[in-house]
Amino acid sequence: MSQVRITYVGGTEEEHQAFEGIVRGDGTTSVRFLVPAEAIATIVARTTDLLVIDVMQHSHDVLALLKSAKTEHGAAGRVPVLVVAPVDSTSRVQACLHRGADDYVLLPHDETNPLLVQKRIAAALRVYAGQPAQKSPGMSETAVMPIRAGDGKMVIDQAWENAQTVHRFIPREFLDMLERKTLADVKLGDHMQREMTVFFSDIRDFTQLSERLTPQENFSFLTSYLRNVTPIIRARGGFVDKYLGDGVMALFPGQAIDAVQAAVDLGQQIARYNHGRRLAGYAPIKIGTGLHRGSLMLGTIGAEDQMQTTVIADAVNLASRIEGMTKTFGVNLLLSGSVVENLPKEHKFRLRPLGAVRAKGKSEAVEIFECYDNDAHELAEHKDKTQPQFAAGMAEYRKGMLLTAGRIFSRIAEICPEDTVAAYFRDRCTLSVVRERAGPWDGAEHLEVK
Repeated sequence: MSQVRITYVGGTEEEHQAFEGIVRGDGTTSVRFLVPAEAIATIVARTTDLLVIDVMQHSHDVLALLKSAKTEHGAAGRVPVLVVAPVDSTSRVQACLHRGADDYVLLPHDETNPLLVQKRIAAALRVYAGQPAQKSPGMSETAVMPIRAGDGKMVIDQAWENAQTVHRFIPREFLDMLERKTLADVKLGDHMQREMTVFFSDIRDFTQLSERLTPQENFSFLTSYLRNVTPIIRARGGFVDKYLGDGVMALFPGQAIDAVQAAVDLGQQIARYNHGRRLAGYAPIKIGTGLHRGSLMLGTIGAEDQMQTTVIADAVNLASRIEGMTKTFGVNLLLSGSVVENLPKEHKFRLRPLGAVRAKGKSEAVEIFECYDNDAHELAEHKDKTQPQFAAGMAEYRKGMLLTAGRIFSRIAEICPEDTVAAYFRDRCTLSVVRERAGPWDGAEHLEVK
């Protein structure tokens, strides 16, 4: 039997492993996990027999993949397509089926019931076994290629194309949450409330970097950078709400662990991105990321003839300020207490509590935690080993025992000068800290970050 070559685009590492376990049982199937551009190249080269597309990718990429699979070699060379999607993504699945996808599989992949996937793959391959494409019973022509005749030419369904163009500017997830099928259905004042994790990230010292670049070089750099950021957010179930120049604001409607894992994944991707920058002769970049979880109000504001979608919540402001605190402490990733409280007990993230912080303009202090999964190996090992001492120092600091706390933090910083957080609290344990306070000591840091 000739080997079936499957190309899988999008998804997470866990989903990839589960899918491989399902389809590679008999040794007659090979699977490659590729980015959209690489997958399209395999279609052009006729080196793939089945395309599997995760619908949670950017709609522009999904459209390009479907278009290539169904039109690259005409009717005699169409590639069967399965789309994979979470159970709450019905509208995306329907759009893909309308555009030519042959079937769909729900996530997560169930390795205990492999036939649920294997039978769908076999059915899709059978439909295309006798090229030109055969229709299965009950399958309409538009199920293979949604087109219509016009002046003797085949014209792609323009309404679907227009809808995908809209989603390049307004996240599909926003419309889903407002329970609107298309942008035309959205009305001024539409809104909904929901608890989410807010994700803020930006590039350190971007102003200095941008001053050395031309406007064109700035746009090219930001485009390159954001292409690395956005897929990571989508792969973990989040979506970008706003691009903020050198920064990103994203929302994660699911579990807090999704946002934290996306932030860790982003740090790892930036390390790989920096390797490429060094090879090209460019300076590496650093980023800071802050996460906070809370209740958000999503909706539309403006006027009837000019609206925009927006998110209104104190949680957004807090997430932005927590991201700003990464500069103060000299770390890459900070989480609020509300994020940590929503993590599963068995999580494996490396966290260190940094006490309570009161951001500028806020009356209530918020607990914050450093996540150091992406620190250099030696620095992360140091933080692991000194966790008990650091916790003791924080306890003394919060009680106002600054002399004792200062000695503890000083010893930790002496062991590893790269521990910027220990050095920060060492320097704060002076009488000047007390003099800054108006009123009784509450153990919370008062940071003037916006």
